[in-house]
Amino acid sequence: MSESEQPKKAGATFLWVLGAFAGFAVLFSIIQSIAGSDSVVDPRAPERAAAREEITKSQEANLAALGFKDAAKKGETFNKVLSSLKAKAPAASAQVVPGSPTHLKQAAAAAPAPAPAATAPAPAK
Repeated sequence: MSESEQPKKAGATFLWVLGAFAGFAVLFSIIQSIAGSDSVVDPRAPERAAAREEITKSQEANLAALGFKDAAKKGETFNKVLSSLKAKAPAASAQVVPGSPTHLKQAAAAAPAPAPAATAPAPAK
């Protein structure tokens, strides 16, 4: 009889891979702390901050002009829009839901006749 092989340790490979991953993570963090990556500054940061302030101010001005800063005016505007939306009649849609009566009627309708096939040109003499 042959000797039985030792059972494979299924978790050993996983632990080695996990250990290697942890080792690389520790190595990466050490390199990052030595390199001092916190000293990197975006040279366009002041320009971007100024643009952000300008955009914020213009948005605030637009909201104030529309009356959305005052709670009473905001409620009045929303009620006005809501009443105008309720007053609109729903428009007919061109979309057809599969399985709906409209779809079944369209499926039952006769298909249009196919276009006649083009005739081959006569050979030149």
